[in-house]
Amino acid sequence: MNLLRHIPFLRAVFLYSITAFGGPQGHLGMMFKTFVNKRRDVTEAELMEYNSFCQMLPGASSTQTLTLIGYKRGGVLLAVFTLIIWLLPACILMGAFSFLLTVYPSNNLTTGLLKFIEPMAIGFLIYAAVKTFSISIKNFITQMIMLFSMIICFFLFKSPWIFPL
Repeated sequence: MNLLRHIPFLRAVFLYSITAFGGPQGHLGMMFKTFVNKRRDVTEAELMEYNSFCQMLPGASSTQTLTLIGYKRGGVLLAVFTLIIWLLPACILMGAFSFLLTVYPSNNLTTGLLKFIEPMAIGFLIYAAVKTFSISIKNFITQMIMLFSMIICFFLFKSPWIFPL
């Protein structure tokens, strides 16, 4: 396999890996933007099938979905490189943060630096929900079931697990 022809794909995976956060639902919206709309590595239907399949499997569905896109594009070797490129930025960043916590005492760290992460994650989730809704829900009765479920969740369950605001 000629890996040089896959460098633009691996570059897109790297850029995606350093900007993607918000959990699997947020990742799905960013995958639509990056790998369906911008790069056209997979179609909307394929990405939804991959995501559905990976939700069934144990483990991190975003990682599995991205690795499956790499496998579809270039086989096992590209899937392994895709996995490594997806994991390395997060591992390096978390490792660096773990050393920073030992260097600086906890009373000197301010939470003001992190106050915008939660609204950004919620924005990613809303974008992914709207994008997924427009792709996967095609008929009127399914739309009504979804809207009815959303209203029930909003009024009956006032829990931060449902609405992290």
